[in-house]
Amino acid sequence: AVTDGAVTLTYAQLDARANQFAHDVIGRGVGPGDAVGVLLERSIETVTTVLGLMKAGAVYVPLDARYPAERIRHVLADTGATLVVTDDVSQPQLPADAADVFVTGSTPDEGEEQHEAPGAGVRSGDAAYVMYTSGSTGVPKGIVVTHRNVAALALDPRFDRSAHQRVLLHSPAAFDASTYELWVPLLSGGTVVVAPAGDLDVSALHHTVTTQRVTALWLTSSLLNVVTDHAAQALAGVRQVWSGGEAVSGATVQRLHEACPGLTVVDGYGPTETTTFATHHPVPRPYTGGATVPIGRPMANTRVYVLDARLRPVPPQVTGELYIAGAGLARGYLHKPGMTAERFVADPYGPEPGDRMYRTGDLVRVNAGGDLEYMGRADQQVKVRGFRIEPGEVENVLTGHPAIGQAAVVAHHDQPGSTRLIAYVVPHTDG
Repeated sequence: AVTDGAVTLTYAQLDARANQFAHDVIGRGVGPGDAVGVLLERSIETVTTVLGLMKAGAVYVPLDARYPAERIRHVLADTGATLVVTDDVSQPQLPADAADVFVTGSTPDEGEEQHEAPGAGVRSGDAAYVMYTSGSTGVPKGIVVTHRNVAALALDPRFDRSAHQRVLLHSPAAFDASTYELWVPLLSGGTVVVAPAGDLDVSALHHTVTTQRVTALWLTSSLLNVVTDHAAQALAGVRQVWSGGEAVSGATVQRLHEACPGLTVVDGYGPTETTTFATHHPVPRPYTGGATVPIGRPMANTRVYVLDARLRPVPPQVTGELYIAGAGLARGYLHKPGMTAERFVADPYGPEPGDRMYRTGDLVRVNAGGDLEYMGRADQQVKVRGFRIEPGEVENVLTGHPAIGQAAVVAHHDQPGSTRLIAYVVPHTDG
């Protein structure tokens, strides 16, 4: 089920460990629907923890040790987390006033071992996790994703199961690509290959992919560019690489096709509000398209619409805003009913009354071949190395400094898949 190269767990062993962990957190008062923060170095323990929390009916809230303490504090307060699961390395990053802390690997609670599933009565519509993304008002917003959403992603037939036998887990837990890395292999009998803790440079990624015989992985388009330029042979034994987060470079794909004849490159697009992927585009050989690769066609049980300002479908090759509906549509934004109503709107084209669709803010068009092409944003949001960023949030932090009077943040695009933020600041006139 899972390996880090040194330790390997079968499905039975993973299940037993996750069940024991579920009983441990239930013993600490965690019940169905309770939020639990997760701040862990990447390890096999990460997989056990997430699976155990889901078995307990808890809602896991992934945190990143690189977050500022104030952001961690906000996420824990906003979710009402009653417990934080962490390890010795990550614990110092927690605020001093954090909720009850459970340090993994510490002395276990006394009592009989319990390897049977706790029977928490989890339903498909229950929340599985809350993941935070940048907010235009300067405050991060939490997206509530259900068990049904996760299952729909993991069981999507668009994933080639023979290619997803050994999937690399290397994305930060607070980045939604980790949902793909965990659940696509685990719900189809594959193996999760856990990368070493910390940030991976190209040489470490190369070593892990080759020595652990990884067959599929996700790389942000910026990282795909770097790997292609400096270590394309790292992907020679890989069957599928899914990429996105920003525009995927056509030139990068062409070079990869030349270096790795057995590799399929798939452009995977989707906001967190639609559970990681909403569209996909397996790039044909040879690639003869433009500078950026299309984002393709819908995943299974997903509907996409290209609409004008009055929610009317636009003709092919005409730019409109992309709306997404279907099995991956998240519940909405935690504690933000107004924002939820603004972005998760009624679907006038849905098969059932009350169906909703997500207004992405992305501008797209359908090309002559029937594939969606990304054309830009309808607002100020940008993507940098796969992370959604609202410039307003950065500007609010900058202007919070006593020496700065005004700030403007803009995105500079060096090439497809390579974006930098540039901040312009004006000092206070009092010097």
